[in-house]
Amino acid sequence: MKQPVYLNHAATSNHKFAATVEELCHYLTENNNLNTNRGSQNIDELELIFDARQVLANFFQAPDPAHIIFTANATTSLNMILNGLLKTGDHVITTAVEHNAVARPLHRLEVEGQISVTRLCCDQKGQLDPDQLKSMIRPETKVLVMTHASNVLGTILPVSDCFKIARNHGVITVLDSAQTAGFLPIDMTEMSIDVLAFTGHKGLMGLSGIGGFALAKNREPMIDPWLTGGTGSASLSFEQPVFLPDKFEPGTLNMLGILSLKSAIQSIERIGLNNIAAHEQLLTKRFLEGLEKLPVTVLGTSDPFSRVPVVSITVARLNAGEFSQRLFDCYQIITRSGLHCAPLAHQTAGTLKSGAVRFSFGWNTSVEEIDYTLQAIKEILSA
Repeated sequence: MKQPVYLNHAATSNHKFAATVEELCHYLTENNNLNTNRGSQNIDELELIFDARQVLANFFQAPDPAHIIFTANATTSLNMILNGLLKTGDHVITTAVEHNAVARPLHRLEVEGQISVTRLCCDQKGQLDPDQLKSMIRPETKVLVMTHASNVLGTILPVSDCFKIARNHGVITVLDSAQTAGFLPIDMTEMSIDVLAFTGHKGLMGLSGIGGFALAKNREPMIDPWLTGGTGSASLSFEQPVFLPDKFEPGTLNMLGILSLKSAIQSIERIGLNNIAAHEQLLTKRFLEGLEKLPVTVLGTSDPFSRVPVVSITVARLNAGEFSQRLFDCYQIITRSGLHCAPLAHQTAGTLKSGAVRFSFGWNTSVEEIDYTLQAIKEILSA
């Protein structure tokens, strides 16, 4: 078995497409690094940024390339969105399996007395009933923010059903797509998404340090700029520009990150999102079936087609950190142990005290690596 075996794609995808690497090397070799939004501008770079916005707008079915905003990652995007949208007295609905990228900004606003928060209940597998949302909506409910899939339980949430209910009550919908972009098709119109937060370094196969958010029509005026600064436009005014994308893009853009994201999504589209999903679902199914024969507890749904390629487990006689370390020390298998920045999801699963070991697969993960990992788990638990 070729080592190491990388099974931590839910955190960061490790293999970049060859076309992306080639494009980035060409960019650096040609010294195409002029600042794109300050002073004299390189027309080629302006076109590159516009092309990247267009690729993302098409990928997510956003209404306009200018509605694609580049940030450092989904966490930055969610902070900009939530802090820009919410005002004193607002009520927010979220879920009981959110990542800290959502939970912490909401918690800060709540403890400061600015907002109130209600969480949709999920069962131990991370599944939820959208109908419970109807009784939670109040006159002051402003936002419904949800993860598309738990980064711990892997369970895909019924986002479209929830968002349609919210939209019917005039509630703004915000989606955290960190675990699903590049695996599931995301159509902002069909799924009733007002604001979509994405990150480039996971399923979208871009570099770390690039992400962003996409806005539906008529939602931009509702969000105040949370980060402000230089944009290279309207520089005489101390006010942040009101037009897109400048309203939400202060500072120097991450050109290499943007280029990586554009190139990687083009590769994903050439391969076919359905082919990527089919491969990763096959791996997940094989892994889950192999675990059935072992003395482990699997978190989340047992249906490989109702989850992203993320499988977290606990074992009775080893703590999560020790188990993960043995996998690496003895077999060079890279996993992620602990609470995965998602204590809410672990509380829902009943693993807040123990944590779990998470295995997550990507396009480059092979069947042989799955079988090797299952054998390694078996040997560790038999020792």
